[in-house]
Amino acid sequence: KRMKARAPPPPNQPAASRIHSEHKSPAETAVISDQNLVSVKENMINRQVDFTVILPSGVEQKCTVQGSKAVMDVLVDLCSQYRLNPSQHSLELKSSGAQQVLSYKPNTLIGALDVQTVLLKEKIPEEKAKRPLPRVPEKSVRLVVNYLKTQKTVVRVSPEVPLHNIIPAICEKCEVSQEHIVLLRDGITGEELELTKSLEELGIKELYAWDRKKEPNRKASVSSDAIEKEKTRLLGLFNADRRSSK
Repeated sequence: KRMKARAPPPPNQPAASRIHSEHKSPAETAVISDQNLVSVKENMINRQVDFTVILPSGVEQKCTVQGSKAVMDVLVDLCSQYRLNPSQHSLELKSSGAQQVLSYKPNTLIGALDVQTVLLKEKIPEEKAKRPLPRVPEKSVRLVVNYLKTQKTVVRVSPEVPLHNIIPAICEKCEVSQEHIVLLRDGITGEELELTKSLEELGIKELYAWDRKKEPNRKASVSSDAIEKEKTRLLGLFNADRRSSK
C-alpha cells in the first residue's frame, strides 16, 4: 500500500519557525531597543565634535574635540589653549539651529550634547556682584517748625523737594493731622506757603505749622504768636541794656 503524504499547513497559519522569528516577547524587544540606544550613544560619544568658541574678548575660533571628553575637561583645555584661568571662567553651551542654552553637569560628555557654539565666559566675582553702588548722601537741612502758638521743634528735611513732600515729617514731629495742617511763612504775617515750592526756592529755614483743628481762629493764633515773639524780643533788648549799663 502507498502511504498518503502529510497535508501542508493551512495557508493562513504560519510555520512554527516563522512564529518564533516574527513574534518577539516584550522582554526580547526591550533588550533589542536598549542595544540600539547604547549603540547610538556610543556613536555620539566616539564622534568628533566641531563647534565655534567665542572667547571673552569676543573673538571666534573653530574647535574640534573628542565626544568622549567631559565638559569640565573641555573648559580646562580651552583655558590652557588661550592662556586663561579655568577657575575664573565657565562655559555656556548652545545647540545648533535654535541656539538654545544647554544644561549640563561638569562630567557630562560633550558628545552627548548637540553643541554648535561654546561661549567661554569670565565669572563675576561674588564681591563685585554683591557690592552695592555707592550711595550719594542726600542733602538735608535743619527746619525750625513753630506750632501751637508757643511750641517749637526741629525737623531735618531735604531743602530741594516741594513742601508737600516734607509735610508727613512735620506732622509726625508736631503730632498734627495732615488734613488739618497749613504751612505759614511765620506767625506774624500769616502768609500761606506754596506747597509746590521747596525751602530752597522760598529761601526759608523756619516756618509755622498751623493746626486748623486745634487753632480754629487763624488770625488769633497768628497775632498771639506775634505777641509772644515781640515779648521775647523786648525782653532780650531789656536784658542787653541792663548788662551794658553795668
